Amino acid sequence: MTMFFFDEAGELKEYQIFRQKDQPLELAYEKVWMALRDAETALREHPKDKSREAKVAELKEKLAALERQAPWLTLDYPIEYLLWGPPHG
Repeated sequence: MTMFFFDEAGELKEYQIFRQKDQPLELAYEKVWMALRDAETALREHPKDKSREAKVAELKEKLAALERQAPWLTLDYPIEYLLWGPPHG
C-alpha cells in the first residue's frame, strides 16, 4: 500500500466507475464552456450582432443546465479529492 491516494487510484473500482460515468459530463461541460468563451470574445468584437448575442445566450443556458445537473462541476477542488482525498486536519 502506498502513502498517497492518487498512487492507488487506478486500482480502486469505485474510482474507475466514477470516472467512466462522469467523465463524458465533464468533457461536455468543458466543450460548452470553451465555446461560450469564444462566442463572448466574438460578441465583444461585434457587439451589435444579434446572431452572436443569441449564440451566447444559448451557450449560457446549456452551461447552466449542466451545472444544475451536476453542481460539482463548478467546485474549486477536483471531485476525486473531495470524495477520496485524505481528511483535513
